[in-house]
Amino acid sequence: MKQKRRVNEIIGIVFFLTAIFLQAVSVFLCFSSDIWYDELFTMGLADQPLGKLISITARDVHPPLYYMIVKLFVDITGAFSGSIQPVAAAKLVSVLPFLLCDLYGMTLVRKRFGMLTAGLFCFFLSAMPGLPGYMVEVRMYGFAMFFVTALMLHGYELILEYSGQEQPKKRNWILLTLYAVAACYTHYFACVAAAAVYLYLLTALFKKKAWKKILLSGMICAASFAPWLFLAVTGQVKAVSANYWIEPVSFRTLLGCVKFLFMPQLGGEKENLATALFLILLYGGLLLAQIFSYLKQEKGERNREEMGFLFGALGCLASTIVFGFLASVLIRPIFVYRYMLPAAGAFWLVFAVCAGKQLKGDRALLVLSLLVFSLGVRNYRAFYGDEMWKRTQMEKASAVLEEIGTEDILIFNFGQLQAVISYYLGNDSYLWYESTEKLITEMYPQDHSLVEEEFSDEEGIRRLQKLLETGKTVWFLGSGNARDEIIEKWEQEQITAQQISEAMVERYWFNLYQLKSVASDID
Repeated sequence: MKQKRRVNEIIGIVFFLTAIFLQAVSVFLCFSSDIWYDELFTMGLADQPLGKLISITARDVHPPLYYMIVKLFVDITGAFSGSIQPVAAAKLVSVLPFLLCDLYGMTLVRKRFGMLTAGLFCFFLSAMPGLPGYMVEVRMYGFAMFFVTALMLHGYELILEYSGQEQPKKRNWILLTLYAVAACYTHYFACVAAAAVYLYLLTALFKKKAWKKILLSGMICAASFAPWLFLAVTGQVKAVSANYWIEPVSFRTLLGCVKFLFMPQLGGEKENLATALFLILLYGGLLLAQIFSYLKQEKGERNREEMGFLFGALGCLASTIVFGFLASVLIRPIFVYRYMLPAAGAFWLVFAVCAGKQLKGDRALLVLSLLVFSLGVRNYRAFYGDEMWKRTQMEKASAVLEEIGTEDILIFNFGQLQAVISYYLGNDSYLWYESTEKLITEMYPQDHSLVEEEFSDEEGIRRLQKLLETGKTVWFLGSGNARDEIIEKWEQEQITAQQISEAMVERYWFNLYQLKSVASDID
């Protein structure tokens, strides 16, 4: 028995150290300046005074806590070290919640479930499908995941205390409430997951006469979040409806949820599907084995608290999906796959607990550990390769953007590219056909719509000709196949476009053209 326990501990330590190594690699990856459209919002908000940050966020689609954390970190690193670029500092913030999950893994998770479970938990968060990218993406999902996971763990501590296994501690009530408020102020779907945790606690502790304290904690959380929720409802409806993009949900969306959670990026589609199927079967098999083990035990020997914890943790994910689907059907589409991420920590913790309980230092543990280890490392390696390729492309793009003078004028046919380039260049830029988002123009006032009123080709060309008449160099950063059609229209109106180069910023390919008016050249 001792030898098996020792094997479990060694395997758990290996998984934990691997997780730390992968997170260290992610720190290295943070020192790249490429960002995409969603990250641009974060960087723009972090550059605003606190009051304006809150004002703009009230009209965006996410609460402000994460943006305030990034702003604090960027301001601190900017004050003490000019060598760290703001975007690198912001990316480093995204590694922090994964390190905090490690801390909980090595304390509460290890204390309650053992070293093997703790190591697996840390490894899963660093290497499982869909998760590595959020260690370097300048968005709130890592923090939302940490807050919900910590909330769930402290809820479990309370259940153990009220079952008589531990001495009651006030700090668990305090931390439970603080993490719940933090989750709500980080992401709205983290708020849904937090509500699921409270429901789990109310169900588990109702007979223990702790329901009054649970309701008090929940009421404090609700009262703390209510002012912001009021601002969100009144301030975001008009802003969101003007630029709405989320697709309606369907049965395919449900399949997409499974794909998002389990589909790695290893190579070909068949290999990815086979690996996803293996993960699904392994997860489901271990969960069923854990349930059967529980049912086989005598009623007096059953660990009801532990089994309740597993279903409570799964309930965090289930609640986000159910809420997303219901709201999308009854009100308007609001659900996208990454909104499951706040509950992802609890979801993978269930897998780690079941593996730690069902695999006890035997050959099955060794074989499955090697398979899961290989899968996770390969998945992270694919992510690493993609990030390094983006870094190389960003270096090339930086050289291309250096060709643009500070007084030159930029024309775009894709709003996201216009916004992203405005982070790197302060030039006045104009958007063909589309309208620049109001929140973007607040953060980046150099961004404009070429035609403020309803767009027409005739009016767009007239405005473009006026820009060319200023004598400044005018560049067109053209995206997609539409750029060829646009250039063809311009050429019919005596505006030529000479391609100078091409480049990619994060995920946005574009060709760089210099525009000239034939009429001006003749004059």
